Amino acid sequence: MSNFNSVSSYWLDDDFSLDNFDDVQERREARKDPVRLNAYRNAVANFVRIVTGQPIKVKFQGKDSYTDGKTVTIGASLNDKDFDPAVGLALHEGSHIKLTDFKVLHDLDTHINKHDEMCIEYAKKYGYEERWQAVGDIKSKVADLLNIVEDRRIDHYVYTTAPGYQGYYQALYDKYFNAKIVDKGLQSNEYRTEDWESYFFRVINITNKFRDLDALKGLRQIWELLDLKKISRLKTTEDALAVAIEIFKVIESYVPAPPSGQSQKQGGENENESEGQPGNQGSGDGAETPEGEAPEDDGSTAEGDDAKKGGGQSKQVNNQAPELSDRQKNQLEKAIKKQAEFNKGDLKKTSISKKLDNLLQAMENAGVEEVEVDYGGFRKPKVIVIRNFDKHAIDNIQCDMWDTWRIDHRQEIVNAGLRLGSKLGKKLKVRAEERSTKFNRQYKGRIDKRMIASAGFGMENIFEKIESFAYSPGIVHISIDNSGSMNGNKMNDSVKTATAIAKACSMIENMECVISYRAGSYFEGGHNAVMLIAYDSRRHSIQHLKTMMPYVSTSGSTPEGLCFHAIMKEIIDSSRGKDAYFINFSDGQPYYDSYSGHTAQKHTRAQVNKMKLEGIKVISYFIHGGYMSEYDKSAFNSMYGKDAAYIDVNQISAVARTMNSKFLETA
Repeated sequence: MSNFNSVSSYWLDDDFSLDNFDDVQERREARKDPVRLNAYRNAVANFVRIVTGQPIKVKFQGKDSYTDGKTVTIGASLNDKDFDPAVGLALHEGSHIKLTDFKVLHDLDTHINKHDEMCIEYAKKYGYEERWQAVGDIKSKVADLLNIVEDRRIDHYVYTTAPGYQGYYQALYDKYFNAKIVDKGLQSNEYRTEDWESYFFRVINITNKFRDLDALKGLRQIWELLDLKKISRLKTTEDALAVAIEIFKVIESYVPAPPSGQSQKQGGENENESEGQPGNQGSGDGAETPEGEAPEDDGSTAEGDDAKKGGGQSKQVNNQAPELSDRQKNQLEKAIKKQAEFNKGDLKKTSISKKLDNLLQAMENAGVEEVEVDYGGFRKPKVIVIRNFDKHAIDNIQCDMWDTWRIDHRQEIVNAGLRLGSKLGKKLKVRAEERSTKFNRQYKGRIDKRMIASAGFGMENIFEKIESFAYSPGIVHISIDNSGSMNGNKMNDSVKTATAIAKACSMIENMECVISYRAGSYFEGGHNAVMLIAYDSRRHSIQHLKTMMPYVSTSGSTPEGLCFHAIMKEIIDSSRGKDAYFINFSDGQPYYDSYSGHTAQKHTRAQVNKMKLEGIKVISYFIHGGYMSEYDKSAFNSMYGKDAAYIDVNQISAVARTMNSKFLETA
């Protein structure tokens, strides 16, 4: 990031910085770029999963702007200044989902009703005739206090278990709490009257270094009740609620009763307004500086060395606190409102349109990820990886890798491949069968009953031995060049062959199959290298293959090695402990923007070697229409070596039979 010191700068590259856009309209559009937004959300979601250890979903704001106990909602803004606070907020909300008992918030009435004496005294003080009216008023105030106490407990958890994420929290606090006007307000003569408005301001900012615990009666008692140095003693949300209720009692003991004849509004002034929606505790928070960050003092203010032990700040500050100007008072009022909204979970996150929301949801369902590849060139291109190809993606994501034109024709090709695969699968089933061979007349092993009689005649080889053999589990990854030059019979026969192998693999228990397509293609407004996982037997049925494969259509160029590189880790990880095969179908050299020539060939060769070193059998077929230049042949050999094979487009169906033989080889 160029315009501020961002904690996120190590994972958000320059493409996220809006400084790259000079035009105002371009900057506005960039903030809503779906690929950038999706990558941003994926990164934030990954952080949340690491901190919480749970697969918590992270989404952009639709209609709802609160944490529901299962999902973290973030604002759809790509402004640089919003990155770190957004991550901090997501981590905070995720931690609440992990640690907060949201049922306590739902059942606040029940918990408050247990404090009979407190409810009776409150009703009498404010002139309530009905107990439920007092309970409703108490509930709204206790809910605010509970949020503050629970936040201290949650923040301590993150700060002690994931110290590497403290920077994001600090950015969050800086945005909502560490404003200079708040510092000035704490030192001023404002909010020094014993009423709930003053107590809320002083309590929610009680970790601020400019706190004045003598600004209001009872603040020192509240400080001692919180006991931030030992906040870890609070193990549950119920523990936090117990402290919140005790703080409520302290405040109420100092807030004077209203003048005779005046009472609170029925049900409490702030009911519904203060409490927020059920589950809001994770989204709104009195998130100041976490426990451990505040100065380790006796709880007095940090103003002046002559601050007396029992007097907070200096005598001058307490007795003659500075006054704020009208402008400063207005600023402070807005800052307090901002803190109150934060505490109640009433943050207004940046919204997105219904269309963009559907697009981002489709990207999430499809497992879309942008992977940066360093191939040694002057730039690091990004590859769009789509891991779960489904109808939702087709309906909402614009990409030239798929269309509905001539889908009936492509369906016939897939159906033909399935029929061919059924025949191959019957032969392939032998891999699932365990074979046993009995060897008799052995000198050790189990006694062969038929040979016992011979033992009396001096024979020693009366034992038998049974040896069993079973194939290891297998996986085959078929990667198809989806560039424009593959259009026609090349692609048709490649799809037919890939489908046949996938169908055959589906007929036995110990063979998995993945089919991917790759191309330099149009994707949501830009030209990208795209790696499309169209079928994965570990998550998809053969019906998925039959339904989705006909949508894939040729387009664009050939980012060969870039696409291999983008999913190399999962190719290798999925092959361990298995007989693994990587089958490549292509009809030309790697070419994508500046990725071409010897550099691209060398990089592709490096990816092939990575697979071979892991024991993966690589088989690459160059599909031609009866003619291929020596240059193409030389380039293909340089990438795949002895694993290169040259197949005429009219003979490609023979590949399936060849692969069947390969599968039956003993690893």
